[in-house]
Amino acid sequence: MKLSFRTAKALRSRSEILPPVPEWKRKPWPTKYPVKQSVTLLYRDSLDCLQSLLANPLSATSTHFTPFKLYRSAQKLVRVYTEWLSGNAA
Repeated sequence: MKLSFRTAKALRSRSEILPPVPEWKRKPWPTKYPVKQSVTLLYRDSLDCLQSLLANPLSATSTHFTPFKLYRSAQKLVRVYTEWLSGNAA
């Protein structure tokens, strides 16, 4: 495999230059019935995640917010629905 690093130290140094991501949060989750171990909910704040995605320059060119229509051929006979923005409700 052609990797861009040779040692674990080089890999770690590359991972440290990545932009920060939202931190995980934890919250105890109450249960109706007794359990042996307490249940903990792990989550991230959705607004923080969205801000992180939109601020990332690598995804800036692939993020679109306008509806579009995708067709299988140039004659526009068969429409393809791939995601929410390609639908009629968008």
